[in-house]
Formats: sequence, C-alpha cells, structure tokens
Amino acid sequence: MRIKEKLECPIWKIPYLFIKSLIVFIKIIKTGILILLLENKYFDKYTSLILKVLNLIIANKNQEKIGKNLLNCLISLGPGYIKLGQALSTRPDMLGKKTCNELKALQDNLSPISNSIAKKIIHNENENFLLNNLSSFDEKPIASASVAQVYTGYLKNGKKVAIKILKPNIHKNLFEDFTFFYWITRCLEFFIPNIKRLKLSRNVEILSEVSLNELDLTLEASAADELAENFKDNPNYKVPKIYWEFTTKNMLVLEFIEGIRIDDLDRLSALKHNIKKITEIGTEVFFLQVFRDGFFHGDMHPGNILIDRKGALVPIDFGIMGRLSNKDRQFLALLLTYLLNKNYKKVVEIHHEANMLGKDISHDHLAQAIRAITTPILNKPIGEVSFAKLLGQILSLSKKFNIEVQPQFTLLQKTMLMAEGTTRQINPNINMWELSRPLIDKWINDTHDPFKILEEWFHKNKLILLKIPEIIEKIDEILSKK
Repeated sequence: MRIKEKLECPIWKIPYLFIKSLIVFIKIIKTGILILLLENKYFDKYTSLILKVLNLIIANKNQEKIGKNLLNCLISLGPGYIKLGQALSTRPDMLGKKTCNELKALQDNLSPISNSIAKKIIHNENENFLLNNLSSFDEKPIASASVAQVYTGYLKNGKKVAIKILKPNIHKNLFEDFTFFYWITRCLEFFIPNIKRLKLSRNVEILSEVSLNELDLTLEASAADELAENFKDNPNYKVPKIYWEFTTKNMLVLEFIEGIRIDDLDRLSALKHNIKKITEIGTEVFFLQVFRDGFFHGDMHPGNILIDRKGALVPIDFGIMGRLSNKDRQFLALLLTYLLNKNYKKVVEIHHEANMLGKDISHDHLAQAIRAITTPILNKPIGEVSFAKLLGQILSLSKKFNIEVQPQFTLLQKTMLMAEGTTRQINPNINMWELSRPLIDKWINDTHDPFKILEEWFHKNKLILLKIPEIIEKIDEILSKK
C-alpha cells in the first residue's frame, strides 16, 4: 500500500481531527511563539493583525519562557512535533538564539525509557547479545531522541559499540502525527485552492515515507553502509562501522566513535580544533553528498554530527536520508550559480526548461520579481547571505507566477536549512554557499563536458559493447551459410 493511501483518514475521524487541530493550535499559540514570528514579519498585514489578537488573548505573557514553553509543548504533542522542533532548533534567524538553545534538548536529550524496558527490547531482538556478545553494558543511555535511545557497551573483542533501540509504540505514535499533518494540509488545499501548487500534502507524504523508514534500523544500517562506501577515500568524513550480525529492525549496533558535538565550540576550541577548517570540511561534504552522489544525510542537526580527535566529521544517525536524480542535481546547481551571479533571466529559463512554469507566465516579469525579492538578501555581507532564504523567497512567488513546487526538493530544503543554520552557529563569518561555489562550477563543467558524457555512456554500456564482436561473428556465420 502506498504511503498516500495509508495517510488517508476515514470520514468518521474528521470531527476528532478538527477538534485536535484546534487544541494543537491553541497549545502552540500559548507558548508565545507568535511573538517571535511576528517580529520577523513573515505574514501580511491582515494575517498579522489576526495573529496579534490571538496572541494577546491566548499566549503566555512571560516572553522569557518562550523557548522552554515551546520545548515542553512539542514534547507533549508527540514525536512528529519533536522532529519539527529539531529543525527549528537550527533557525536562530527565525526564533532567536535563546529559544533555539532550549530546543536543542530535542536533538538527543529527551526523557529516556526505563532500563528494564530497554533491556527487554534488546533481549527480544537478540536474546544472546547481552549475555554472550558483550563483555560490559552501560545501563545509562548516552542519548535519547524522538524515536530511539542509545546505549554503549564493549564487545568481547574489546571494541566499544553504540546500541540504538527504537522506543516502544514509536511507529504508531509517529504515524498518527503524520496522518494528522496530512489531514491539515489536505484541508488547506481544499479550502484555499491556490495553495495546491505548494504541494503541501505531497510534501507530507515524502517526509512521512522518509521518517517512517527511519523506524526500520536495517534500512538505517544500509544507508550508513552506502554513505561509508561513498566516502571511503575521504579522511575528513568517518562513517561508523555497522555490526550487521547484531543488527535487526529494532536494534542497530555500530562502532562507537569518541567525538564532540559540532556546535560545542568551547570544547572544540579547548582541544585546539580549527573551527574554520571544520566549516570548510562540512561544506565540502554537503556538496559531495548532494551533487556528486545524489545521496545525502537528511537530518543534519548538530546532535547528529560529531568531531573526532583528528578533526574529521562523524555522522551518527542515518535514519533520514535523501536522494536526488542527476536532473534534479543539475537544476539545483544551475539555480545556485545563477542566483549567486545575479543572473535572474537564467533562473527563469531553468524553471521553464524544467516545466515548472505556467504557459502564460511573462518571463521578464518573473525575472524582475526574483530580482526584487533576492537583491536585498544578496546585497548583505557574505556571512549573512542565506541561500535557503533565497529559495524560500522564490517559493513565495509560486502563487503569483504559477510556479510548480517540486516535492523531491522538500527534504533537501529542510536539510539545507539545518546545514546552513549549523554553519552559522559555529562560524557566523563563513557562508557555506560561497565556499561551495567553485566546487559547483567544476561539477557543472564536468557534467556538461562532452568527453565526460561519452566516457559515462561507454561505462554504462560496456557489457553491450563487449558483445559486439560476438554479434558480428554470428551475423557473419549466418551470411556465410546463405
């Protein structure tokens, strides 16, 4: 059954979902978050006025506790909302540094399940693992996130391992949250037809499928293996080894690598790590994942990235991964290049070539509109330029110019926001997109190089080419018999 069919709710559930939406809306407003959003002027005047009135009536008046209130609210609402909070924790530009610092607890510091339940889960997955394969097991978890909990132990060969287990009932709870998100987006698309081009419900489908795949730890192990293969020759990016013999759908056993969170600047500085180099490595790794491989880490909040003693980046969670086709990668590379070069006509051209524009759209008017909304961003100091915000601004033109929003970029956009937010947290003076520019230019040139294209064609068709002499020989035999 497709994820869309799974997310569809029966008619009898609609009253329940409607009441739930009101309760969720009120709970979120009570945290005071509207104050932060209104300060950043995300809404038009009419919407802002309505939200100000709601904020005045419902919201908690203590602005100092917005971050703490929002943290507790998201935890109480469920794992789907926690994932939303993890993404928001990397956006100090939207919510402020203080609120984001509070939300960091959502990354790996949630209330853990009891040790007895954890041990029972491990025993159910592999009844011999604790007794026969481990020489020691630390009963205190090192991390507890929205869907899983992580312990450490030592194998009998002396190797330290991390043991990740899924929390009880997490599949049911997460699926309920996504079903609710899907219903909300479908309602918006029904009552506001113009919003359909944003493909919100389709975006929820994609995020649901990706996130629910996170609940099969054998898929996570497979993703880690693929990522490790892609970076096997790169000393600056170390993917932990997977112990397949102990790994199941509900338990993942992998190499434990000592490291420091990428946003723990005090500890990194104390150990003489080069913050500028870390930023440059992170940017290069992100570029290679997205453009070279089309296979990228889709949950790049700081809690999922460590720095080892040699300064290498160590990803530690592979539950959410994204893929892009070569066509998607070329579009994205050209879009980034043309935006940074302020070539707005070319930005319109690639949207047209990708069949993302309506038939009667004026290309000149769209180019002018893109210039108007992006110039203020591009004219800022390089450390303040946000490519993720640029994409958001272009997205805001979708209604006026009938731009088809491509759902395959949904996870990438979320990842870009996280990557950009993390980069700004650790080094505000460096812009990851400017660092990526020469890499992207080279990649575009390579992918359009006719000799390179010919080489790839020969590589893909080498088996057929090798059979050509045999085919010619058989044809010759047939002709000689005649």
